[in-house]
Amino acid sequence: MDWGRLKKRVGLGRRVGSAAFVLPTMAFEFEPNFVSAARLDGRARQVRRMGVRELEPEALAPFPNRSNLANNAAVRQAVGEVAERVGHAGGRVGVLLPDPSVRVTILSFETLPSDRREAEALVRWRMREVLPYPPEEARASYQVLRREADSVELLALAVRQSVVAEYEAALEGINGGAALVLPSTVALLPLLPEDPQANQLLLHVCAGSITTVIVAADRVRYWRNYVTRLDAGAQAEEISRETSRVLATCRDHLQVEIDNVWICARPPVAPEVHEALVAAVGRGVKPLSAAVRHTGSLPPGEQELFNRYGAPFAGLVANQG
Repeated sequence: MDWGRLKKRVGLGRRVGSAAFVLPTMAFEFEPNFVSAARLDGRARQVRRMGVRELEPEALAPFPNRSNLANNAAVRQAVGEVAERVGHAGGRVGVLLPDPSVRVTILSFETLPSDRREAEALVRWRMREVLPYPPEEARASYQVLRREADSVELLALAVRQSVVAEYEAALEGINGGAALVLPSTVALLPLLPEDPQANQLLLHVCAGSITTVIVAADRVRYWRNYVTRLDAGAQAEEISRETSRVLATCRDHLQVEIDNVWICARPPVAPEVHEALVAAVGRGVKPLSAAVRHTGSLPPGEQELFNRYGAPFAGLVANQG
């Protein structure tokens, strides 16, 4: 997918706000069952190192409106271990948050203020209906999806200041702090094939969270995150039901028929889960994978870790340049 237009202003970092995308030299991802880190090489567009540390149950529970780190010490220890594994280095740090912690929506305006701060304040105010906390407590960012003479369409992101501050605090002592903050699914979008004629559905399954994104004509049209509390035995039914629901919404409300369905499951789902999904949606479902050119330099043991968990890091380097 050509992410050139979208990479310019998306980001929830404290200092950069909706500023231009700059690839960090080191990135961390936080999920309920693991913390991962990667060393990124923007010039070569490569993931150079990869480390993963599993978390004990309930150490991290992603919520949009309250504390996420139930066991701060365990999360910080995991951060330190994966940072040591990939190697400390100076430069910018990126943070990928669990999707349930971040609110993402599509907004339409007749016009948008030219001043960035005013525009972000307006976005926060318009997002109040989807935020389970006061909009003034949100750190907001946006990307223009489409601009016409009498309308502007945005992809808008918001995270509660206190929530993102928890994750930033867990990185204390790691380089210069977080310069780029994104929900993990946003980092996957550059891996979608560039095809302006195709309508595509991205299905991201990770740690009990299912995020579905509709991209039509290289423009995000729909975003939904669904958190399931079901055990692994019901995974096939739950994923299939959610995907079928989104496909129906796409047909009925967007008048869009999906051409391609992509899945990124971390860790990968069992073959029987994939087969059940294909049967439920009545079409092929393709795995979203990172091009070898972005991960070919990883050591053999880390390549296996990457295959299970690391796709968002490849999306970050794919977005560079």
